[in-house]
Parts: sequence; structure tokens; C-alpha cells
Amino acid sequence: MSKIVYPTLDLFIYNLIEQSGEIEVKINKVYENYWSNLPEQLQKKHFSTEINHEDIQRLDFNGQIHYGVDGCYSRIMFDDTTCLRYSCSLEKEVDISQIPSTIKELKDFADLPSANNLPPGRLSSNGFLGKTWMVSGWTVPDNSQIPNHQTAEDIASRIYKSLIGKQHQHQQKGEFLGATVWEMWSSETPKTSSLSNRRWEGIEKDSHVIVIFYPDEQTLAQATQYYNAWRYLFYCRHKITWAYEQGRELKARLAKQLKQNLIDTDNTTLLKKGLGELKKDLQTNSKVLSSYIQNINLLPIQQNTVAVNLDNYEKQRQDYFPTEKFLAEFGQIAKNKYQVQLEKDYLSLNPGLAILENVTSTIRGMVEIEQAQRDRNFNNTVAIAGVGLATSQLASAVIIAQKPPQQCTQKCPHFFLTEAFALSFVAGLFASFSAWIIFTLFGRIFALFGRK
Repeated sequence: MSKIVYPTLDLFIYNLIEQSGEIEVKINKVYENYWSNLPEQLQKKHFSTEINHEDIQRLDFNGQIHYGVDGCYSRIMFDDTTCLRYSCSLEKEVDISQIPSTIKELKDFADLPSANNLPPGRLSSNGFLGKTWMVSGWTVPDNSQIPNHQTAEDIASRIYKSLIGKQHQHQQKGEFLGATVWEMWSSETPKTSSLSNRRWEGIEKDSHVIVIFYPDEQTLAQATQYYNAWRYLFYCRHKITWAYEQGRELKARLAKQLKQNLIDTDNTTLLKKGLGELKKDLQTNSKVLSSYIQNINLLPIQQNTVAVNLDNYEKQRQDYFPTEKFLAEFGQIAKNKYQVQLEKDYLSLNPGLAILENVTSTIRGMVEIEQAQRDRNFNNTVAIAGVGLATSQLASAVIIAQKPPQQCTQKCPHFFLTEAFALSFVAGLFASFSAWIIFTLFGRIFALFGRK
């Protein structure tokens, strides 16, 4: 049974620093407080700490817990993303069957930043890009003649479960510096999806694990020179998968907005609605249109994010890992699947913008027509009433002038019982009716000529 010497656990965590004022300030404050308090936290665990003189953004630590423990924390910014690396090793030789529990012990040593009620390492709910666990060490043969019934694949699977807490869904095998590499991860896609779709869709941000056991100490020493290259390569990978998933979420949101907004918006339904309902629909559609414009303009941004980081990923891979086929496969997936899918999503959803604009314009036009009709009817009503009232007053004045009221010897009748009032009221009604006929007739004539 083989043994692993100097088992090492590396963790790379990536958080997007969101460019939104208060959120960015809050994240930076959490990160800075964590970094300034880290030496004290490590000393409480009986580790001694020392700032690395070659890299002031690195804090080395070591200690003795039945065996030697040493490692480091380091941080760096990649564009708009912070990367925190935790590395811890044991100066001991471990039976390969005990490696999963040993790696779990190394994981428990980690002291990670925390914000709000989020899991350790996540600095915001929307800006967490992902993290990668890397397990390494170098192997020595065991001459005890005890048969080994556990394969390397079994050990890698057990290591994955000890880190993530569940079994992986997908894996691929590769090589690096002559050592076998096991890459494993899980996805959130439904099991009803095809295997090929599940493999590269909905990748869980916490699920990426790489296991590498080198053939000898010299190869392990050589591998330590690649940690910075791995760190940047993982950054590009997580940024690509994050942007792709953001784009897929945008597609689902846009499709839902479009579907909900087009319910009951045909002309027959709209013609049955009153002015109040039309105004309410116009307000709703205007908000949906504004949101749709904002969301659909984010899709090209995600496309560009995938394109830029894929280019950086390929450059990094060619410079440091030119022969690693398992790393090249991801680049092909990002190029042939992620980029193509985001482009298709944009092309399929962009016509929806014109549809929403047309629907909103139709409703706005109907509101304006209905409002104008109501205003015209109101003005006609006022004009008709004015004509009737003026005629009534004029008739009353003429009647009174021709027949002055006699002095009452007894109690006078109420004004609405007098002859003058009755005649003036009739005259007013006749004038109002005549005005209504004229306005209606001219309105129809103007409408007829307007249609021609």
C-alpha cells in the first residue's frame, strides 16, 4: 500500500468586488478586518506567523501538533476579483487509505473570512465566483506486502467527499508533470437532462476539486513553482462559468418577463378595457419594458466576460500547461458551448424588445385616444350645457321684458312655477338638444373625412 509524504491542501477562493458603492466598501472592510486579525487568530491556534518579505500580501504560519504543520495565506487582485489562497501541509508520512481524514484535518485548520450569514469565504451573495480545492503530496511505495484493494480513483473520490461533504457527479482524468490528475465537480442541473448537458451546466461553485499525487519529492518541489499559474487559471475558469450562469439566469428572467407581459394583450382584449385598466396596463408594461432593456443589455456584457477570460485562460494554459488535455477540454467547452449559447440567447430574446415596445406603444396610443375622446365629450357636454343655459337666460330676460311680473297681492308663487321660468327652461332644453345634434353631426363628418 502506497504512502503519501507531505500531504498538502490548497484552497483558492474568488470573490467579485461589486462596483456598487456601499457594497464594495463593506466587502473591502470585511476583507481588510479579516486580514489584519488573521495573525492573532492563527496564534490562538498555537501557530507562529511571519509576513513573507518577498510578498507582503502573504502570511506564513507553522506549528507543531504531534507533527509539523506549515502553510500560508496569501491574497491578490485579478481585475475586479479578490483571490484568497490558503495552503497547509503536514510534515508526515500517511498511508494512502488515511489521506481523506488527513485532508479533512487540514481543511479544519483553515480560518476564512465571513460576512453576514454567508458560508465562510463568501463575501457577498451575488459576487462569489467559486473556489477550488487542490490536494497534493508525493508517494512512496510500501513494502509491507499488504494487498491494496483501493484504487487511486477510489481514494480521490473519498478525498472529494471529505472536502465537499457529498459524492462528486463528474470527473475527468489527466496528467501533470508525470502525475495522474483527478478533477471532480458537481452540477445543479436536473437529472432529467442529458449527461453531456449536466456535465458542464449549473456547475456548483463550491464543488471543484483537483487531486494530484506526484511520483517523488523532486517533482513535488517542481510543482510548487506552478501555484501562481494554477491560481490565475482557476480564476479564469470560475469567471467564465460564473458569467455563463449569469447569462442563463438572465435568459430565464427575460423569457418570463416576455411571456407574462404578452398575456391578454391582443387587440380584442384591449378594446374591451376601460381607460383606467389601460392606464394600469401602460404603467405595468412601461416598467417591464425598462427592466427588459436593462437585462437584455447585460447579456452582451456576460458574452464579453466569457470571451475575455477564455482568451486569458488559453494563454495561461499554453504558457504553463500546454500538454494537459483535461484543461484544454474546458477551453473547448467554453468556446463551443458557453459562447455559442449566450450568443443564441441574445439573438432569440432581442426581438422580444421590439414586441414589448410595440405592445407598450399600442396601449399608450389607446390611452391617448380614449383620453382625448373623454376630453372631447366633456368639452361638448360643457358647450351644450352652456348653450342651453345661455338660451334659457336669454329667453327668460325677453319674456320678463315683454310681460313684466305683476305685483302680488297675496303670497307669490315659487319662481319655478312662474310662466317665465317654464318658457325659459323649455327654450334651454331645445337649445341644448339642437347643440347636441350639431356637435354629433359634425363629429361624425370629421371622423368620416379623417378615415378617408
